[in-house]
Amino acid sequence: MELFSRIIALTVVIVLLPVMFLISIVSLIFYGFPIFFTQKRVGYNFKIFKIFKFRTMTNEKGSIITKKNDFRITKWGSFLRKTKLDEIPQLFNIVRGDMRFIGPRPEVVEFFDERSFAFLKKIKPGISDYSSIVLRNESSILSRIGGKNPYKKLLPMKLQLASYYADNKSFILDLKLVCITIVSILVPNFALKAFILPMLKSDLPLIQKFCYKYVF
Repeated sequence: MELFSRIIALTVVIVLLPVMFLISIVSLIFYGFPIFFTQKRVGYNFKIFKIFKFRTMTNEKGSIITKKNDFRITKWGSFLRKTKLDEIPQLFNIVRGDMRFIGPRPEVVEFFDERSFAFLKKIKPGISDYSSIVLRNESSILSRIGGKNPYKKLLPMKLQLASYYADNKSFILDLKLVCITIVSILVPNFALKAFILPMLKSDLPLIQKFCYKYVF
């Protein structure tokens, strides 16, 4: 399965080369170098790796957590984030073996501890999972939570969803999440209400409460 995922990712990279080239050219013309954004994340067995994304922000330094209307996000970057096109370079992470298509989103080093992220002993992080669908517009959710450190309230939700996925992982579940991820790009709230919340309702009731308070 691991080799199959890497072959599929390489195939998708080849197919999407024209799209990647176009995004790179637009980014270069209007915002210059670097075209790509890299950041240290925690992977399988707590191994540190660099995640790849198209750069969506200016080069100004600031918080590692991005909130809604962050002044560093460019107009082009906002479009890439909304359409999730900025995530395309993570296919290279799959080819390298750092990530999978489906798995918990890799966390930044600053918020990592071995006890909370014990599930990384069993599975690799991925491009999409429950949390990437539930918390699709993370910057907006953080703004709604408010306070000095809203990520402290958001992170436990991510960890619950990641651990739940790790405990229930299967080929069928991965296939379902791939399909739901595609739907969520087009109609995010529908995907969440129609598919994800019913799947989690009985096992993770706090997630449903969180969604109706901060997501919708």
